Amino acid sequence: MKTHILICLIILSALIQSRVVFCREAIRIGASPYPISTFEENGEVVGLDFDIVEAILKEAGIHSTIRVLKPWKRILNDLDIGNVDMVVPMVFTKEREKTYNLTPSIRPRYNIVLVNKGFRHPINTIFDLKGLIVGKCDGYAYQTEFLEAADNNLFETSYCLDNKMGLQKLKAGRSQALMIGEDAACYLIKTLGFKNVFEFTAYKAEKASHVGINKSDTDLYDIFLKGFKRAKENGAIERIIKQWKTDYAIR
Repeated sequence: MKTHILICLIILSALIQSRVVFCREAIRIGASPYPISTFEENGEVVGLDFDIVEAILKEAGIHSTIRVLKPWKRILNDLDIGNVDMVVPMVFTKEREKTYNLTPSIRPRYNIVLVNKGFRHPINTIFDLKGLIVGKCDGYAYQTEFLEAADNNLFETSYCLDNKMGLQKLKAGRSQALMIGEDAACYLIKTLGFKNVFEFTAYKAEKASHVGINKSDTDLYDIFLKGFKRAKENGAIERIIKQWKTDYAIR
């Protein structure tokens, strides 16, 4: 009898701790279009980061989610006014830290430098870009050392609306190098038919992929952290990353 009462109290305690999250119909995951993190393919909203976040939420007992894909400024506004519950991926800035709770990084991402095949200028560090024309895409999150180098005119910046344009300008010789996310580079090279056109240089800079949740939504943040811990420990996150890298030929 005492054992049954203890079990009931444990279950009741768990329900009380997660009451705010579980009374929602579904958790709305917001993102902006960026292959392979979060994007649309064949009319379906897909993405490695969507899959990881949903796996984390499932570990926390949340099985109903809605994927929302909008331009970056619009999806951030949706998070601010409560139209979505979280946004992924979110890169750390001091300004964002004031507004959002940023979860631990759900996976590493990398910025790399691409050049055309046969380019004979080795690029191992940011300083090897000196004097070159380097593609830079509007609205993309770059590492601090690259932004500082651009501001200090270490190289000439060739501005691009998106990564696709960046690759096209590089291919056409209108830039000599392109700073781009590794995932996006592999995906676009495959889908645009640019195989054997570019070379991956030795330069590679890691950046974190956080999930942003409003600071007022502490219940969801705490639940997410519990699910994240479980998904890391049981290998769920690594299995998803490995599958995506296989499917999309990510290095």
